[in-house]
Amino acid sequence: MRVRADKFIICTGGASRRLPVPGAELTATHSDAWGLTEAPTSMIVIGGGATGAQVASVFSAFGSRIQLFHLGPRILPTEDEDVSAAVAAAFRDSGIEVREDFGTIESFEKTISGVRMLFSKDARRESSEAALVVTAIGWTAKTGDLNLNSVGVEIDSRSFIRVDEYQRTSAPRVFADGDVTGRMMIVAQAVQEGFVAATNALRGTAMKTIDGAAPIGSFTEPEYAQVGLTETQSRGKGEIVVAKVRFDSTTRMIIGGRTNGFCKLIVDSWTHQILGCHVVGERAVEIAQVAAVAMSADMRVGDLAQVPLSFPTYAGVLGRVAAQATRRLNLNVNWRTSVMENS
Repeated sequence: MRVRADKFIICTGGASRRLPVPGAELTATHSDAWGLTEAPTSMIVIGGGATGAQVASVFSAFGSRIQLFHLGPRILPTEDEDVSAAVAAAFRDSGIEVREDFGTIESFEKTISGVRMLFSKDARRESSEAALVVTAIGWTAKTGDLNLNSVGVEIDSRSFIRVDEYQRTSAPRVFADGDVTGRMMIVAQAVQEGFVAATNALRGTAMKTIDGAAPIGSFTEPEYAQVGLTETQSRGKGEIVVAKVRFDSTTRMIIGGRTNGFCKLIVDSWTHQILGCHVVGERAVEIAQVAAVAMSADMRVGDLAQVPLSFPTYAGVLGRVAAQATRRLNLNVNWRTSVMENS
């Protein structure tokens, strides 16, 4: 079939990456998992990133016995370390077996009741079995059948389409958005990019994709979310103040009986700008979105602390943690002033 048009927008999305080991055809992808009509008795989930954590959490809630395997030293490796630790601990408490830094997968083989995974570390071989094995080890662009070279659309080394700030590809009349570009592969960002691509395709390249504070969250149990830099990333850029409020000291969470979690703010010690917000627990995504609005408006943490957020609400925890950060910043200022006066 041939389609003719003055402008094209490519939004073909992505697909789950497969493991290049013998027996990989016996495994399912996370997309396959969402299409199941009943929960398996047991499941091995390979990949402890956002997608793998969601699959593990959801099917654990459905009653499946879950083993979550992650190649690296901690699940949720792109999250703040406190978030990773809190979610891993909560998973274990709920009965999910979390295996971090487990070694190398060698193969899969069929059993009477499901699939066996064989893996090894430091010359020691092990195996685990489950009714179903789900891989969540990454995402590739669906560009293989598009013949993009014929129209001059460039792709990167991972086959994602290169676009500029207008969502325009290297071919002037072709735009692209969403997962196929390999940027932040999240629904909200894909919707924004689609709006920008469509606007520019129809009205000329005048609108740019907003490259600001973008909240990212996952609806696991417990829920978690973030916006901005992690504590480790922030410390690499300069002097910071970190403030944290636990949910078991927060009125709204106590009322709802959902006291597991925390809200953490990272603030630049000199500019008082909010560098990052990280939340674990009930309504974490909504709380992080409020922080994202403040960060997008370039609010200093002291300004956020003065916003009369309604009480008792989930988002109100931001006011408490912002006030805590502001007090610490003021102590730092007083200390610096004292040092200067006495020097």
